Amino acid sequence: MTEEFLQYVWANSLFTSVKCVSTRGKQVEVLNVGLQNRDAGPDFFNAKIRVDGVVQVGNVEIHQKASDWFRHGHEKDAAYDNVILSVVGEADMEVHDSRRRKIDAITLDYDVRLWDEYVFMQGVPVEPRCYRYLKQIDPARMEMLFTGYAIERLERKCKDIQQMLRQSKNDWEECFYRMLARYWSGNVNADAFAQLAQNLSYKKVIRCSDTLFRVEALLLGYSGLLSGLEQEDDYIKALREEYDYQAAKFHLTGMNASQWKFMRIRPTSFPSVRLALLASLMMRFNFLLSGVLDATSVSEVYKLLNVTASEYWATHYKPGVVSTTRVKKMGDSMKNVIVINAIVPFLFIYGKERGEERYCDKALQWLEELDAERNHVTEAWTRQGVKLTSALESQALLQIKREYCDAHRCLHCKIGAEVFRRVGN
Repeated sequence: MTEEFLQYVWANSLFTSVKCVSTRGKQVEVLNVGLQNRDAGPDFFNAKIRVDGVVQVGNVEIHQKASDWFRHGHEKDAAYDNVILSVVGEADMEVHDSRRRKIDAITLDYDVRLWDEYVFMQGVPVEPRCYRYLKQIDPARMEMLFTGYAIERLERKCKDIQQMLRQSKNDWEECFYRMLARYWSGNVNADAFAQLAQNLSYKKVIRCSDTLFRVEALLLGYSGLLSGLEQEDDYIKALREEYDYQAAKFHLTGMNASQWKFMRIRPTSFPSVRLALLASLMMRFNFLLSGVLDATSVSEVYKLLNVTASEYWATHYKPGVVSTTRVKKMGDSMKNVIVINAIVPFLFIYGKERGEERYCDKALQWLEELDAERNHVTEAWTRQGVKLTSALESQALLQIKREYCDAHRCLHCKIGAEVFRRVGN
């Protein structure tokens, strides 16, 4: 076993009996395991035990072997003088504190199936690694845990948004614009869109929003996608001329076209098409944020995101390259990505920062209204019989995957805790 595993067994009271005999022959009864300490010092604070009928309150230290006490130098450290119990997997020697006071020790006794399941979960290549007991967890309990992890994921995203706010000097509209841009084209071109939005502020874009043509020229020109084309037409030439004028006026140094990726993505997701759609959205940006804040349902937000690219893009996916006719507009899947990854986190942090809980509640409500996302993470859980009914649950699974499964932190996962409680039952 490992020290971390023994700490887990102690913290969750998974030992076989609260009464045992210490290595010094004393009767020990565990009344309270105490509060786990994640920092320097003893492993558990304010534990309560009864030794030969006398109640003691103090700290508990846990080791794989009792001799680890000396290997870690605790016998010289006064921070361990208040330890009332040494809990070990193997009692290979007696221990004492810096005052030479002998410390009672017990060997932690637990169901060996706990360790077997832990080893299995650490080594099995299938995810989720806790799949053998998932079906035994009460659905209501699982729903509560999913809500907690969805909020944990939102809290993590809030840190990124707070950084955006600092960079934009607490300009909520600028921050909202950057969030939309980052998730405007999915993961493949997310970094390129984020760079564009960071360097080309929404205020500059809005100053050109008297016509859609001028906004298209600014966005596509700044992206670099209007330069070095093998084929071009009159519309592209006009866009480039307009951008050259705006670049001189705003002192812009555009991006390199090589930063954008076209390979292995659908033509409707080409960055040129998505930039044309973003241009259409920016024509209504002045009332977009207020519309999102006032919206009472996801369907209302969907209407706000109903944008169509200009006529030119009905016959083009790339600048200057003619294609079959297809109107380019925002699809539901693209709206889902933006609502889940940009609008909901923004609404959540907006409520937190301004002390208006109703926006936080609305963000969670919208996640519950949206269908669960389909990806390799959610599909792995559904194969194990876990039914997902909303984006709130699929977002929870992405958080569990990122923070716990990938890092093999089963002992720190609340779902892992539910599994261990059922081992041996």
